[in-house]
Amino acid sequence: MLRASFRPLRRGIRARAALTFSTIADEKRYEGPVASFPNSCTPLKGIPSRFEQISDLKRGEEYDLLIIGGGATGSGAALDAASRGLKVACIERGDFASETSSRSTKLIWAGIRYLATSAAGLLSKNLFTNPVETVKDFYGEFMMVVGCHQERRYMLEKQSHLTNWVPIAIPFDKYFVWPPPFGHPLFSLFPVLAPFVLKFYDSLSNFSCPPSYIMGPRKAADQFPQLSHRNLKFAAVFYEAQHNDSRTNIAVALSAAEHGATICNYVEGKELIFEEGGKKAVGIKARDVMGEGEDIEIRAKKIIFAGGPYTDLMRKMEDKDTKPAVQGASGSHVVLPGYYCPKDMGLLDYNTSDGRFLFFLPWQGHTLVGTTDKKCDAQTLPTAPEDEIQWILNECGKYLSNDLRVRRSDVQSAWRGWRPLAVDPHAPPGAPASRDHVISENPESGVIFIAGGKWTTWREMAEDVVNRVTDKKCKTLDIKLLGGEGFTRNTHVKLTQKHGMGSTVAEHLAKTYGARAFDLCELSRPTGKSWPRFGIPLHPQFPYIEAEVVYACREYACTIEDVISRRTRLAFLNKEVAMDCVERVGEIMQRELGWSDEILAKQIENAKLYVGSYGGPVPDKSSATLRNATFRDILDIFKAIDEDGSGFLDRTEVGHAGERLGFPMSAEDLDAAFDEMDSTGDGRVTVEEFEKWWNGTGGDLHEKMHKEFTMGKDIESIREMGTGAMLG
Repeated sequence: MLRASFRPLRRGIRARAALTFSTIADEKRYEGPVASFPNSCTPLKGIPSRFEQISDLKRGEEYDLLIIGGGATGSGAALDAASRGLKVACIERGDFASETSSRSTKLIWAGIRYLATSAAGLLSKNLFTNPVETVKDFYGEFMMVVGCHQERRYMLEKQSHLTNWVPIAIPFDKYFVWPPPFGHPLFSLFPVLAPFVLKFYDSLSNFSCPPSYIMGPRKAADQFPQLSHRNLKFAAVFYEAQHNDSRTNIAVALSAAEHGATICNYVEGKELIFEEGGKKAVGIKARDVMGEGEDIEIRAKKIIFAGGPYTDLMRKMEDKDTKPAVQGASGSHVVLPGYYCPKDMGLLDYNTSDGRFLFFLPWQGHTLVGTTDKKCDAQTLPTAPEDEIQWILNECGKYLSNDLRVRRSDVQSAWRGWRPLAVDPHAPPGAPASRDHVISENPESGVIFIAGGKWTTWREMAEDVVNRVTDKKCKTLDIKLLGGEGFTRNTHVKLTQKHGMGSTVAEHLAKTYGARAFDLCELSRPTGKSWPRFGIPLHPQFPYIEAEVVYACREYACTIEDVISRRTRLAFLNKEVAMDCVERVGEIMQRELGWSDEILAKQIENAKLYVGSYGGPVPDKSSATLRNATFRDILDIFKAIDEDGSGFLDRTEVGHAGERLGFPMSAEDLDAAFDEMDSTGDGRVTVEEFEKWWNGTGGDLHEKMHKEFTMGKDIESIREMGTGAMLG
């Protein structure tokens, strides 16, 4: 292994002027990856090392195709083009999947919502006022759903080492819903129609998925004991596919390298190279963020931008005044302990307060809940706004049993990503944003961009965009991604037998690396125990082992963040545990990559800043505006005010609460404040009355309490002011 000599540390290039980055709690700014080493370590079997890939880029040879962006779409296009025999280069300014492609809901779903919205559009008044366009829109959206079913089947059957089926229950506590879901009166009868709709949904994949079915209240209680069964009529269950998104993206990228693509992370495109005296783009000036900082000229016959929500930033290299084509929409997710959801069944709220679907899913031993939907510019840091975390928790509470209240302190991690909603800038004026992907070519520069779509259709999107470059036949339907060859349902058993791995660790390795897990296990160290014999854990609560950090370096991981967030999923699953593992991961990477002590210190500092940007059990309410709190938060406030523990608040206790907050009230003001809370007028404020008052509107005391609450003051520190003080 080549060792890195000391050199001045250089910050990475993520903090472009065009991008806005979140501020961490300690007011330090995350400035991107720390330059760490010029050479990668030992390569994976059959795949060039990162150092070899960088060397290829520096040779100056012309490529048939250059792809800018290493997310699911860009890496997929590199794999597709390389498998067709094209000479391909693909560069990514950060890590593979470092943006949108690692922050999905982890579903490879076939679009049941789109099926509903397309039907609602078809049955609207537009069918009479503009029948041709309405039918055309319906057909286009319906065929998109059919395509999603085909791609989902491809992933489940061809990439079984990366995917699995997950049943999802839709609970119904009434047979008639108003206001109707999807804004159409017909869907007020969705509870009655659901069993038939789901069977039709199954048919779109030729019934290759496990069949949907109905559960009565008793069976639902057995299968999903966490679900509130008050007034439950029945639950309809259907199946979608699930995966570990960043790991899938890495498998796609490394598969592209295996098929001959020159693909490399942490290489930023700085500016396009145009033919002399013309406007046609013939290459790009790039920089290896982890190297010496020199420019690399990469020339190609054709260039594709695949930047997801950042595509317009790339397009500004063609023309700084270019017309926008991609709008970002953020979606936040929350991770809760696994006991909030059965190990093998999820839940779907099809009619949330803002009209979006909300999934409640088992994932990696935890419960994943999401997503929100808010139009905004994309940011690199995954920070989820406190208001969106709170909204998700409130929506969760509608379906859970009364004895299983969702607490804000149960949030183990929270993050958000951005969906790229695209339009074709060369389309006629007024063209709508597409739910499907958009491919557009600049007639002057010749640069093609692709944006939009979804994780499910990564392969289809890659095929479509490479078809614009070559007539050679697409081969990806026959390709198993890295780790697929040799993988069987018994791979985890073989790992246990051959390498002495614990069963939980073996199952994790098999579903993460496929048959390549055997290579990884060769790197594992003895535990010193009778069982398991090999595989030292990174943390006792998780199945990740130290050998995965070594292996990650051979998968082009360059920073601690790469390992903590995407090679393993620690930051996505548990912010506090991820923070605890930062230094140990850094020590292993230092040994593997030859970092100096100074580089290691900077890597650790930067990783902690990055992990700190995830949400966790302690809320950051400095910018929160949502008044609603979870029931558990409100109960804690109520108990803090309830001095004698009677289970209700009296006038004196409310007055004391005001005093503790530095807000003493006159007798008249106190009467008015107490009367606001005491809706029954019996002189006692119950928890239910207090909850209603808290989530409503009120006078000065109401405003003061909300101000304290949103400042994020800790309950214990407020209690120290005096018995019965309240929390913020």
